[in-house]
Amino acid sequence: MLTGNKLYYGLILVPFACFTQELGLDDAQTFILAAAAILPLAGLLGEATEQVAFHTNETVGGLLNATFGNATELIVCYFALQRGLLLVVQVSLLGSILSNTLLVLGCSMVAAGIRQMQSKFNLVAAQSNTTLLQIAILGLVVPTAMESTGQFAEHSPNDLTLARGISIVLLILYVLYVYFQARPSILPRPAPPGSSSAPLPRQVLLPMSGAIAWLAFATVLIAFLSEKLTGAIEGTTATYGISETFVSFVIIPIVGNAAEHSTAIVMAWKGKMDLAFGVALGSSTQIALFVVPLMVIIGWAIDQPLTLVFGVYETIITFLSVLIVSHIVSDGETNWLEGTMLLFTYFIICFAFFFYHHQEALPDDHPMKHA
Repeated sequence: MLTGNKLYYGLILVPFACFTQELGLDDAQTFILAAAAILPLAGLLGEATEQVAFHTNETVGGLLNATFGNATELIVCYFALQRGLLLVVQVSLLGSILSNTLLVLGCSMVAAGIRQMQSKFNLVAAQSNTTLLQIAILGLVVPTAMESTGQFAEHSPNDLTLARGISIVLLILYVLYVYFQARPSILPRPAPPGSSSAPLPRQVLLPMSGAIAWLAFATVLIAFLSEKLTGAIEGTTATYGISETFVSFVIIPIVGNAAEHSTAIVMAWKGKMDLAFGVALGSSTQIALFVVPLMVIIGWAIDQPLTLVFGVYETIITFLSVLIVSHIVSDGETNWLEGTMLLFTYFIICFAFFFYHHQEALPDDHPMKHA
C-alpha cells in the first residue's frame, strides 16, 4: 500500500513536523512543515478508509468513504474552531468547496480534453450534486442577506439560532443523500481520496485490524499536526506579509484536498470522467452539506459562536462559482476549454483573495474597520 503511491514518500517529513518546537523552528517554518506532512497523511487516511470499507458491506463502506472522505478538513477546522479562529474556519471551508468545483474539476476537464476533444459524463449525477451544492449555498445566502439588511446582528442570539436550525436541516439532507448513494441508483459512488496511482479494481491489502490501525494512526497524526498548523497561522501571515484570508482560502484547502485532487485528475486522464466528477463534485457536496453544518453544531457544543454568515463578498463569490459550474455541466459533455474557464475563474478569485482582508481581520486603525 505504501509503495503504490509516490505521495507517501512525504511521510518522511512527519517526524520532523511533530518536533518543530524541539528543532527550534519558528511559526512560518512550522506551518510549511506541518502542511507538507499532512499531504501524505491525508492520502493514507483515504487509503485506510477504503481498506476498512472492503471488509464491510456496500452500505457501511459507502458511509465510511462519505464520512472520512473529508476528515482532514474536518480535523483542521476543528482545531481552528477550538482556538476561536472563526474566520479561518469559514474561509477554509469555502476554499475547499471552490478548490474542488473550480480547480479540481477544471484540471480534470483539461486532462480529459488533452486525450479527446469531447468527454461525456453522467449528467443526472452531476446535476444532482450541483443542485445539492446550490441548496447548501442557499443556507449561507439566507443568513448573510438577513444580516446585511439589518434583520439581526452577526453572532446575535437570532443569528446563532438561525444558523443552528439551518445546519440541522442540511445535516438531515446529507444523511438522506448518503442513504440514496448507498442504494442501487443512477448516482455513482465517488472514488475515495488518496487512490490516484492504484489500478482499478482495487484490492484488499490489509486485514480489518490492520486497516483500522492505519486509520487510527493517520487520524491521530493529522489531528496533532493540524493543531500545530492552526497555531502557526498568525505567525506565518506576519512573517510573509500575506493575509489570513488568503492562507485560509488557498493554502489550507489545497493541503487538505491534495490526495483527492490527484485522484480526480488521474481518473480524468484515463477517461473515467464519472469517477473524476464523483470525486470533485461529491467532495464539494460533502463539505457543503456535512462539514459546514457540523462545524456550526460543534461550535455550539464547545461555546464558539460560529454562524453561517460567512461574509457578503465570500458568499457572493461562492454562489456565482457554483452557478458557473452548474451551467458548464448542464449538457453532459465537457472539453478542455470548459476546464480552462473553471481554472481561470479560480485564479481570478485567488488573486482577489491575495488582496482581500475580511473586516474582522483588519487592524484597528484601518479606515474600513468601522465603516
